[in-house]
Amino acid sequence: MNPNTNTPVDKLLEEFKTATAAQFELARPAPAATKHSLDFYRREIENIFAQEWICVGREDELEHQGSYLTHKIADVPIFIVRQKSGEIAGFVNACAHRHACLLEEESGKAKKITCRYHAWSYDLEGQLLAAPFMEMKPGFDKSDHKLHPLQVEIWEGFVYVTLSEHPATKLQTVLKPFRDGVVGRFDMACYKTVLRRTMNWDANWKNLIENFTESYHVPIAHSKTFAKHGKPLEEYICGEDSDHYGYHRASQKSEIGMGAAHVDNQRLKGEWRRMMVDFCIFPCHLVTLMPDYLWWISVQPEGVDRFNATWGVAVPPEVLKDISDAEYDKWLGDFESYIDIANDEDKVLVEALQQGTRSPVLPKGTFHSIERNLWQFNRYLLRMCSE
Repeated sequence: MNPNTNTPVDKLLEEFKTATAAQFELARPAPAATKHSLDFYRREIENIFAQEWICVGREDELEHQGSYLTHKIADVPIFIVRQKSGEIAGFVNACAHRHACLLEEESGKAKKITCRYHAWSYDLEGQLLAAPFMEMKPGFDKSDHKLHPLQVEIWEGFVYVTLSEHPATKLQTVLKPFRDGVVGRFDMACYKTVLRRTMNWDANWKNLIENFTESYHVPIAHSKTFAKHGKPLEEYICGEDSDHYGYHRASQKSEIGMGAAHVDNQRLKGEWRRMMVDFCIFPCHLVTLMPDYLWWISVQPEGVDRFNATWGVAVPPEVLKDISDAEYDKWLGDFESYIDIANDEDKVLVEALQQGTRSPVLPKGTFHSIERNLWQFNRYLLRMCSE
């Protein structure tokens, strides 16, 4: 029996408040029980995942009318679809009859959406088109039975959905400082998606957030991948404090090769032509952004000790144009292998955090100076779960 599983949320929040001090220099890692407490997990689902904006994919993945992506947010199956108008809409992925899940595949294209149970069908706007034999029910009106709509926002080429009918924030507003000061110069919206995959790990969802948002481990754990970029830890810069995002950045030495801007890239100047930005849009959207590619992850909890993560890779058009049709499959295979190796390097660490934090007796812990992003995320988590 995991002794941290039954830790009451009120007791845990008091410990969390003490650990997440007002000043970073005095802060400690989050209490171990935040990764295991069932009460705390329920609070996360109710206060965070049922309320916040969750990234579900890239806009360019919905290239044609009827293109769709499915996802899950807080156990709610959802889908986004490109409508006739060209807009992207979101819906709960459940029929308006008896709520059977409509779309099974992770992605696809449809002219209409038909339930396999009783053949109720819907257009791309969520309106009921046909309900076989329902004329037998007096007073049945198709216009009364629509798919449940969800709010959608697009930011820098990423599509976000919220389950909340009245979200507390507008992404374009709260992320404007980050866009204007840092990532806007990359024009992430122009990057073209080349990979989309999913993975399931045996760990709390926050372990991956924490792992991704610090690069202290990179020289040690990523010898086969990211450490090869040669960015000294002393040169990492942590970004400004924010209630909505956290990031750090560092430039590599080489101005050519992987991690550097293409010669035809006119968007980036100076050191930004070889700059990496690792960031998290709270609560669960992670991105490694570089001049020649971006790698993103959207993390979804499936309990206190398991999560699902959808990840993808997108590449600027000037990079893609240099890859011939004959070379493309090998290039893509090599890229996928590179990300798989990086994920394998991280998986053992993320699951090790889950194993270690099972203990009710632990040292108090501390942060390295370039782990400030973990403290920022903890402040967000504490604030959201205390409401």
